[in-house]
Amino acid sequence: MPYRTRKKHLRLGTLGLGALLASTSALASRTLYLAENELICDGERIVCVDGTLGYEVNDRLLWLRGRVQATAVPGVLQITVKGTNRLGHVRYAPMEIELRGRASEIVDFKMIPDYPDVANWSIDHIVYVPAGDE
Repeated sequence: MPYRTRKKHLRLGTLGLGALLASTSALASRTLYLAENELICDGERIVCVDGTLGYEVNDRLLWLRGRVQATAVPGVLQITVKGTNRLGHVRYAPMEIELRGRASEIVDFKMIPDYPDVANWSIDHIVYVPAGDE
């Protein structure tokens, strides 16, 4: 193969590899937002977290980041998310986040749900259990 032809193929191969890497990194960072920059409160509004609840699809990481806006007592914030796999089976993943009961407390919670076959989680229900009520 002449030198110019090899050089041209090398350039095209490099461009193709770059495009492949760009598309792969875009897929690797896919995030599903269940709640984005909003108040996430229990049904009785004992506690509210101003933040984002997300799911990193490829890493299978479910996370909540935010700041407690209102609460008077320490306890456990229980957020249950629900998802369906390709066969139609419904799965639940409970998140239990211990809070000290202080306004402006930072929440940075991460977990990997038990069901790797689900990627479409949504919030099912939120409950706050004050300490001592357990």
